[in-house]
Amino acid sequence: MTALPEPFFSWTTRRIDLAGIRDSEFAGLVLDEPVPLGKNKARLIATRDDDADVDYLALIVGDVADGRDIAVRGVDEEALLIEGSRSESTPEILVGMRTAATMCDRFGERRIGSQLCLEGPVRSMIASVGVKSVVVDWCHVSSAVA
Repeated sequence: MTALPEPFFSWTTRRIDLAGIRDSEFAGLVLDEPVPLGKNKARLIATRDDDADVDYLALIVGDVADGRDIAVRGVDEEALLIEGSRSESTPEILVGMRTAATMCDRFGERRIGSQLCLEGPVRSMIASVGVKSVVVDWCHVSSAVA
């Protein structure tokens, strides 16, 4: 995998441009199904990396076709549909992560960000749905309710 230059970076977020990916580079989706999520329209997509023997899963909430600066966040793979139904910002892309241990606040988001910056299955899976650029928030602030 090769890291690609990105035009935007800050201490808390990273913008990743996906517009330059050619159709031939798209990951072959092994799953692309519409999912009813209350008032939101969603798609569940998956791809398989045969070299690493790993499946990648994502939930596309809302319409992301030709979208720019679409929010991407990592969630526990087992709670993907639950988190999607709670999504307050649409459109949004939720990437399923295998273990809750990798979801420790900033580490999970940085892992998603690094996967999107490298040429590989996660980047091409997200690009295959037609999104032009995504934004990964590395320093997600969660508010505590007292």
